[in-house]
Amino acid sequence: MKKKAELITKISLLKQKIDQCLDARDREGFIQLSYELKVCQRYLSTLMKNQESTLQGRIEKNRDKFYHL
Repeated sequence: MKKKAELITKISLLKQKIDQCLDARDREGFIQLSYELKVCQRYLSTLMKNQESTLQGRIEKNRDKFYHL
């Protein structure tokens, strides 16, 4: 959970820096930060998908335990 929060914060900061690069017409900075932003967004997406599948797996594994009450 902490890793996702850090990634979301980093994504937000990268977007702000990209805006600054656009204002300053810094093409090199824009390209570099945009690439880093894409990497962070893909990693966050992967983390979210893995968490969702892990949670669904745990629910399926323990489903029969809930019905024995």
